[in-house]
Amino acid sequence: MPVRNIYCIGRNYRAHAAELNHDVPDSPFFFQKSIPALNTSNEIILPENREIHHELEIVVLIGKNGEKISASSTDTFISGYALGLDLTDRIYQTQLKEAKLPWLLAKSFKGSAVVTSFQSEKIQKDYWLKVNDEVRQKGNGSQMVFSISQQISFLSSMIPLMSGDLIFTGTPSGVGPIHSGDLLELGIGERSIHSLSVK
Repeated sequence: MPVRNIYCIGRNYRAHAAELNHDVPDSPFFFQKSIPALNTSNEIILPENREIHHELEIVVLIGKNGEKISASSTDTFISGYALGLDLTDRIYQTQLKEAKLPWLLAKSFKGSAVVTSFQSEKIQKDYWLKVNDEVRQKGNGSQMVFSISQQISFLSSMIPLMSGDLIFTGTPSGVGPIHSGDLLELGIGERSIHSLSVK
């Protein structure tokens, strides 16, 4: 199905909020990425002269339209689970934060929303990112401040969700820069599911 909207939650893992010197929010807050940001390929082409950081996340695919969805019924609106990378222009994002401006331009450049193939099973095992065969990030959905169900319920109370919407559900700690020539590998449990080269 075609992707309609790309929503992302911020600061949804306590350790990640701490590593960027932020407080954990009292309620979920979201930002968006543009559709041209979607990247389902095996390569990342870095924008020139920018410091791009990886942020590993569980991504859910909304399978049917809904609004004001109760937390107890969110599973019926999810048609798939994947891993993703919320690639971020960290220096520009910091400047935008300091100016109290939206993050769109630091989060939404071409190819900045990496998404693996979707699976029907929930991602309940630890998920991870390796850069050049070194584990950079490792997380588990149980560590989320706001669960996937809470995120969908909250977001749909404000914005009707549509079939084809993606939700990036937050990143664990360990975010950091990537560089041309790096090889990235994403996996769940003992299984590698996707690799990308950085150019």
